[in-house]
Amino acid sequence: VVARDITLDGIRGARFSLEIEGAARPVSIPLPGLYNVYNALGAAALTHALGIGAAAIVAGLERVQPAFGRAETVSVAGRELSIMLVKNPAGANEVLRTLALEPGPHDVLLILNDQIADGRDVSWIWDADYELLAPAIDRVTCCGSRAAEMALRMKYAGVPEDRIVVVPDPGSALDGVLTSRSGALFVLPTYTAMLSLRADLVTRGAAQESFR
Repeated sequence: VVARDITLDGIRGARFSLEIEGAARPVSIPLPGLYNVYNALGAAALTHALGIGAAAIVAGLERVQPAFGRAETVSVAGRELSIMLVKNPAGANEVLRTLALEPGPHDVLLILNDQIADGRDVSWIWDADYELLAPAIDRVTCCGSRAAEMALRMKYAGVPEDRIVVVPDPGSALDGVLTSRSGALFVLPTYTAMLSLRADLVTRGAAQESFR
């Protein structure tokens, strides 16, 4: 069970040729990043081992929808807002590589928390390759309980200081970015930040409850 001819389409998804025992079929999944191609390939291998036919496997993969907060896109205040959860250097790098495929310049909201579910030690942000995204950033708003550390990381990544905004409260930060700009907004939150952000979006009528 092999994936070949992989094409990554930014945050919109990925396309590849799924080869099962020598027979290939085109697959298009609405999940971005190479890591989701790996996930799809793992699911295909498992279902094939369970005796599911190739046509049904492809149909199932193409019907998959992003889980809440993980490459989820909603519309709020007339803007398209994409939420891409980051929890560690490996995951953050995949998200950053995905965003690097999107045409810039980017308006980005980074929310860094240090609660138990996030991990108290946020030094992992120095192992994530934010330098990859820095040249495409028009403005980055840093918020959360460790907003200052995130802003420092972006400064060292090469983002000019006049493009870095620090607003510790995520709700206020979101209000600010929604009213001051237009176009797509990319939000990269840690886990507890993502849950709080989605609760805010539910209140605004822009998203459904995270756990239903």
